[in-house]
Amino acid sequence: MKKTALNRRDEIAKSLMQDGQISTQALAREYGVSVETIRKDLLYLQKSGIAKKGYGGAVVCTEWNEQSFGQKSIEHQAEKARIAGRALDFVCDGDIVILDSGSTVAALARLLLNKKRLTVFTNSLYAAQTLSPADSRVYLLGGAVQPTSNASTGHWALQALGEIRANTAFLGTSGFYGRSGPCVENFGESEVKKAMIAAANKTVLLADSSKERQDAMIRFAGWEDIDLWITDGGIGGKTLDGISDKTEVIVI
Repeated sequence: MKKTALNRRDEIAKSLMQDGQISTQALAREYGVSVETIRKDLLYLQKSGIAKKGYGGAVVCTEWNEQSFGQKSIEHQAEKARIAGRALDFVCDGDIVILDSGSTVAALARLLLNKKRLTVFTNSLYAAQTLSPADSRVYLLGGAVQPTSNASTGHWALQALGEIRANTAFLGTSGFYGRSGPCVENFGESEVKKAMIAAANKTVLLADSSKERQDAMIRFAGWEDIDLWITDGGIGGKTLDGISDKTEVIVI
């Protein structure tokens, strides 16, 4: 029996949240309806704030799916503070450092106020503002600002990162449940994180143990692309063993 429009749209919404993106042609074949009918379904989901229509299909609306920076920053504060404190050991006065927009990286930014003569490149509005009084040169990477993470993304950020070489890049992740590397919610931040990895001699991931139970749409790196992961003691033994085979892990 052919599904009603309401049932079909509910199923499409669930598929979109699980897979991150969907094809108009594939959905038309699956439900035995016209491409124009599916386009109307996607337009309905876009008006509902769930989907963003694009050429040939749609992607999940990141503003709907992603926690805000403020929400993330108040979760697991003790663990993030300990992780940031350990990460500080890998920063020396005079270093060139890249900071991404993660909430644990933001905790590190606050500690960097005590360092001298740093050169910091960041796409985080919060980190740039935090470090503005420091004895450091701070460069805010340009681009469009993501509304939930307050991170700049796009061509300007990628171009700047392609022209620099840093000692260390400190990155965060939205989660990696069932994945072969750290993930993030949207393509813009994924591309910037990849460019940060390419621009640094050493990449350090700062991620508390809750991230092993969370997933996000886009994998921005494999574990072999990360030089060091700093996490807390709540991480599962099986997860730790699997990732330790591919990169160095410090559990604090």
